[in-house]
Amino acid sequence: MIASIGGAREGKDLMFNGHIDTVPPFGMNAPFDAEVRDGKLFGRGSTDMKSGVGAMVYSLIILKRLGIQLKGKLVFAGVIDEDAARSAGTPYVVEHGPRTDLAIVGEPTKLFPVIAHKGCDYFEETFHGKSVHSSVPENGSNAIFAAADFIERIENTLIPEYNAKHHDLVGSPTINAGLIQGGAHSNIPFLLGETPTFSATIPDLCKVYLDVRWTPDQTIQEVTDDIKKIIDEVKANRSDISADIQYYKDMARPAMEISDKNKLVKSVQKHISKILNESKLPKGERFWADSGLLYDTAGIPTLIFGPGDIKRAHSDNEFINISDLVPAVKTYIKTALDICGYRTH
Repeated sequence: MIASIGGAREGKDLMFNGHIDTVPPFGMNAPFDAEVRDGKLFGRGSTDMKSGVGAMVYSLIILKRLGIQLKGKLVFAGVIDEDAARSAGTPYVVEHGPRTDLAIVGEPTKLFPVIAHKGCDYFEETFHGKSVHSSVPENGSNAIFAAADFIERIENTLIPEYNAKHHDLVGSPTINAGLIQGGAHSNIPFLLGETPTFSATIPDLCKVYLDVRWTPDQTIQEVTDDIKKIIDEVKANRSDISADIQYYKDMARPAMEISDKNKLVKSVQKHISKILNESKLPKGERFWADSGLLYDTAGIPTLIFGPGDIKRAHSDNEFINISDLVPAVKTYIKTALDICGYRTH
């Protein structure tokens, strides 16, 4: 959903970007009732990120009602699918527009300007062995053993190397082996429950799935090369094993970092600090957001700023403090005036 006001290209264009989907309710009680209690709004999406979306939309409404004529264009992009694997909405905006000079993603940041976050990307490693009867394993090559060797090397070699790296805003990169799948083709009927017999066969195939949370001072090619080096070590020590790596490029979730001296960062920090009468210094976050796509793929300097606490997101007790909402709206409006400019007569 795209909405915009202003824009005669006399000023900078600014995008407010927010996802309008949520994760499922899981174990929540009355997830869609939007219950207000003790100064809090409870319900699925209250933090992640209906409140950020609402605050952004309302800022456009206020500017329009006040009759303020922005020199640059202020765009709201309400996107889908961010909480799913492929984050389809923002890539569509990146490809088809609208493009802007700067952007804010309204994820919950406790009203801090967030200027950096990690990338979050997925890799599939496939190990091919040689199947023989399990009574003569020396005549074959066990793909599961090769995959286990790979996982052990990831844990004992690459993860310590990554732990030694440190980004001042987001910390160290991390690796998770989240899924392993393998076996001999002849054992598929056993897995499907079609036969009680487990075939005595050396497995010839095993796949390992990794997710890597990488830092803005890394590149996805460097991460790929790091994993491939471990694969090559496994292959060098095991005869008849071949292996390959697949980076899920169509699910790319790049890292992001914007300078704390950028005009957009300075504007958000100045206004929210003045509104709350407390210092809100720029910071980094470990979670991923669509800001990575706007920044890396579209080349739009982007920060994250929104009401709410990410720790409440995806939980069975999701809520937001209603007191966060007005400061967010005011900051969005004042930042839009700074970035887009406005006519005084």
